Amino acid sequence: MDDVRHDKLKAEGDFAALDPLDCKTMLDVRAGVDEIDRMLVALIARRQGYMDAAARIKPSRSVVRDEARINQVLANVKAEAEKYGLSWAIAEPVWREMMERCIAYEFDVWDATRG
Repeated sequence: MDDVRHDKLKAEGDFAALDPLDCKTMLDVRAGVDEIDRMLVALIARRQGYMDAAARIKPSRSVVRDEARINQVLANVKAEAEKYGLSWAIAEPVWREMMERCIAYEFDVWDATRG
């Protein structure tokens, strides 16, 4: 990771664990990974809340899956991945799978609230 991206991550993140460049042991690495995992769970839970809101707001089941929005999200994520130096080989499948799971969840919520 170049210094510009590294500095951007340090400036934007409020992390207790050591910076990856400062890790000296696997305990340091694992502490960082565990911290990030806790943050990701909280963020994904909030994202799920937006799926609950979408299921509540969307007027028909036929608009739950929105291909244009899927493509827009992927484009947004690709731009962010490039900005932060995240490999697209990691980001793309993660977001595609998360979106598919979120869409399935939204269908379930939509059906449960209208069935």
